[in-house]
Amino acid sequence: MTAKKQSGATPQQYDKAFREEAVRMWKASGKAAEVTARELGISVFRLYDWNRGGGASRAADFPRLPDSKQGLEDEVVRLRKELARITEQRDILKKAAGILSEPPPRDMPGSKS
Repeated sequence: MTAKKQSGATPQQYDKAFREEAVRMWKASGKAAEVTARELGISVFRLYDWNRGGGASRAADFPRLPDSKQGLEDEVVRLRKELARITEQRDILKKAAGILSEPPPRDMPGSKS
C-alpha cells in the first residue's frame, strides 16, 4: 500500500492499489469512514470518491443490472419471489409477536388470578 507523492503544490496522487486497499480496509473494518480516513491520512471525501469509483453503492454492494431485456425480466421475477418470501416471513413474525404478547388465560398454571 504505497502512495505516490508529488512535490510542490500539486495534489497528492495515489496509485490504484492504494485506493482499492483503502476502500477494502474501510469496508472490512466496520469503522466509520471518517475514522479510517484519519488513520490513513487522507480526506474522508476522497475515500467516498474512491468507493463510488468502484461502481458500488455506499450503502451496499449491489450487483449491476443486466443489460438485456430478458435479463431484466429474470431479475424482476427473482425479486418478486424474494419479496413474497420476505413478506411471508414478516407476517409470521407479526403473528408470533401478537401471540406471545397476549396475557395467558386465567386457568393456566402460572397465571395470576
